[in-house]
Amino acid sequence: MDQFLAFVTEHYILSALWVVVFVLLVMDIAKKRFSSIQPLQPQEAVIKVNRGGVFVDTRGAEDFAKGHIQGSKNIELAKVRAGEVKGLEKFKDAPIVTVCNYGNTARAAATALEKAGFSQVYVLQGGLQAWQNASLPVAKTQQKKKK
Repeated sequence: MDQFLAFVTEHYILSALWVVVFVLLVMDIAKKRFSSIQPLQPQEAVIKVNRGGVFVDTRGAEDFAKGHIQGSKNIELAKVRAGEVKGLEKFKDAPIVTVCNYGNTARAAATALEKAGFSQVYVLQGGLQAWQNASLPVAKTQQKKKK
């Protein structure tokens, strides 16, 4: 214990940074645990969407064109945050599963959709990478060639 106290007093900046990192980690875990937005595994997401829901891909148009879940709607995160969610009005009470590359930005989109009044919002845990790792199909959009 004496060595620990000696270390903390000699390296107070490093010790303070560790405390800050620990507090932020605990806050992040608590926020996710008590959030009403639930993460779904790819198979669970398929079931939700098959019951009248929709996938909302929050990535940019270029990433969406490279590969996306068949039938998903591409609405970028910035547009979701701005409330520009045309085409989703009929899904106010239906399951909406937000998708991004790894599942991080999809949570922000899900939070914005929930605040906009959508009642069943979920996040695809692990994003499109988890979808592909589960050997589920990915569609590609053909990009128009520039003249």
